[in-house]
Amino acid sequence: KIPRPPNAFILYRRAKQKLITKERSNAKISKLLAKMWRNETEEEKLRWRKIADRKKVEHMQAHPGYVYRPKRP
Repeated sequence: KIPRPPNAFILYRRAKQKLITKERSNAKISKLLAKMWRNETEEEKLRWRKIADRKKVEHMQAHPGYVYRPKRP
């Protein structure tokens, strides 16, 4: 199965999660990272959006014709 390309927040989360200690539960880490993302400057968010755009292009080149088709329950 081909995974979806990551968006800006997912890339941000992956990078920042490594900096947070593993002593916290996933729920606390998620809440903390969401708060950090909301408090980031527009310039920082734009940086992550540009990275996500590059990843999207790479994904399209690696998987031409890919279309996200979620499975319905």
